[in-house]
Parts: sequence; structure tokens; C-alpha cells
Amino acid sequence: EHSKQRREMMATAIDTLSKFHIVLSMEWLAYAAPQVKSILGFNDVSALTTRVRPHITQAKRDDGQEHNSLGSASIKKASWDPKEYLDAAQYKKMSEDLALDEILTEVARRMFLERLVCEDLGGGVPI
Repeated sequence: EHSKQRREMMATAIDTLSKFHIVLSMEWLAYAAPQVKSILGFNDVSALTTRVRPHITQAKRDDGQEHNSLGSASIKKASWDPKEYLDAAQYKKMSEDLALDEILTEVARRMFLERLVCEDLGGGVPI
């Protein structure tokens, strides 16, 4: 019964996500310019590769990573290993509780990439 409920929840979530005009992945924002321009109509997409932090004057960065061309996936200090910060029980609980979120995140990333490169979805790389 629980597995059926999980399947139905995921099906609803994926169906809902697929109805969005644009699905972006924070890690790959630098690649989102074509979609942001065509779907949202923005001309200046430079903000997609500019790091913005709240209270920047209070947490001034001096590590050369204020601007990048690959999105947050290229920022070394943006990632951390939760096993180093959480005890084993908390890590296990969070891993189990967030499993469906992880799956939906991967679905969203795939949608982003498909919409970026698939010509029938309005994307595609000109040859």
C-alpha cells in the first residue's frame, strides 16, 4: 500500500513539474541562457553566472569564485559531504526521508537537459 502511495505521489509530482514552461537546475544555470531568453524573454542573462549572496558586505569573498562560467557545480566550496557533518543516525534518517526528493531532482535535471538540447522541445544546438 505504501509503495503504491509513493508511486502516485511521484507521478503527480513529475506530471506537475512537466507542466512548467521552464525548469532550471541551479548547478547548471550557466547553460540556461537559451531557455531564459526564449521562454522568459530576458535579454541580459549575465546574472546566471554571477554569484549573489545575501549580506555580501558582511561576508566578503576573496577566493576568486565571485564569477564562474559553469554554474554552482563549478564552485568548489559550494559542496560538502554530509557524512562529515551529521552523525550516522541523522544521516540515515535524512537519506531515507529525502529519497523521493532526490529522485524528483534528477527528473528535473533531465527535463532541463532535454529541453536544452531537444529540437522538438524548442531547444537544440545549431550545427
